[in-house]
Amino acid sequence: MNAHREAWWAVPALDRMWRVLRGRLEDRGVRAEGRVAVTGLSRAERHAVAGLLGRPVLRDRVSVDLADLDRELSRRSGVGGLVAVVEAATGSPLRDRAAERARRVAEREEPLALARRLLGGRPWCEDWLHEVRRAGLLGRARDPAAAVRSTAAVLERLAGPAAPILSRTDLAASVCGDAHALDDGRTAAALVLRALAASDGEAPPTTVAARRELWERHGVRVDLISTTCLVYLVGADGGSVGTRLAVAAAAGDPVHLTAWDLRRCRLVPPPSVLVCENPRVLESVAEEGLPVPVVCTSGRPTLVVLDVLRALRGSLLRYHGDFDWPGIAIANRLRAESGVVPWRMGAVDYEAGVGEAGPRLAGTAVEPAWDPELGAAMRHHGRAVHEELVLPDLLAALQDPDPWEDRP
Repeated sequence: MNAHREAWWAVPALDRMWRVLRGRLEDRGVRAEGRVAVTGLSRAERHAVAGLLGRPVLRDRVSVDLADLDRELSRRSGVGGLVAVVEAATGSPLRDRAAERARRVAEREEPLALARRLLGGRPWCEDWLHEVRRAGLLGRARDPAAAVRSTAAVLERLAGPAAPILSRTDLAASVCGDAHALDDGRTAAALVLRALAASDGEAPPTTVAARRELWERHGVRVDLISTTCLVYLVGADGGSVGTRLAVAAAAGDPVHLTAWDLRRCRLVPPPSVLVCENPRVLESVAEEGLPVPVVCTSGRPTLVVLDVLRALRGSLLRYHGDFDWPGIAIANRLRAESGVVPWRMGAVDYEAGVGEAGPRLAGTAVEPAWDPELGAAMRHHGRAVHEELVLPDLLAALQDPDPWEDRP
């Protein structure tokens, strides 16, 4: 401004005009196109604008054709066209805000496009990308592209054939190059968890427990002590864990085992074990003092539950759970992965327990791998039968000298 203070267009009465035009030019790609209305002109400003435009301005509002003004200024300003004059009059180069916005949009979309290239073959990818965009995860990342690549690499590792159980720390170190890359609060961890939830058709987990459960469901152990497996009358050889289990068995007390415990002992497989879904079943067996070893999954089995069942492979593992679709899915999984045999979970058992007042079956139907007639009966009635409802029958059956005989 100082270098042009003698210029005819640098008079104070035009200051507001230049500021208005500056805003319009910056918003519209720094192009002298279209018209701009300037309102609230004072008497002095009207006179100055009239001189600038070469026509009378009789009202406090004037419409300016930017292309005409650009040509006029190019002819007589002495510094160039409209852009040059506005920059000189306002004291700094114009910013192309439209281009800046476009660059910011492109920067936001680039890692999403990368994710689509790396993961686009997955049926859940678009839902996942929508969640990621809605949550603004990549906008807060220090290196969005690196987070996306780490996510794709982790998902590829977890999707591998017969992927072994991994610790989250080892997975992060081997795949991401950073042992803490998958810790809570890190971008890659949030992206992976949202992808795993999307692949399972679920909403993203919002609590520490839900995040841990989702990791473990996909074969990643978060730590050795946070999750437990509830057992009753299960023993182990030696050490403090064996002592603890022996004392609990003598007192008739249930025990929570962790992955840490399992690393420090060897479980002793009893001849037979009841595997149940609901803790109330184990609790009732203990209350009744029945001499039946029990392992409880407490819903969907965690990794430590699967560890316990693998350690008891020498036992006859009989499973009972809920007659609903999640319960059937659990039974299918345990049957395939841990060698359990469903017990009192056939079509005849379901028919004996189902009633019109029972809760309606919800979610996607799951075919029982051990009894197609059970699936047909459940679809016919459309009602769930939970373990608590048939608990008296289970307890009565467990009092038989050989409760497993002839009841696969």
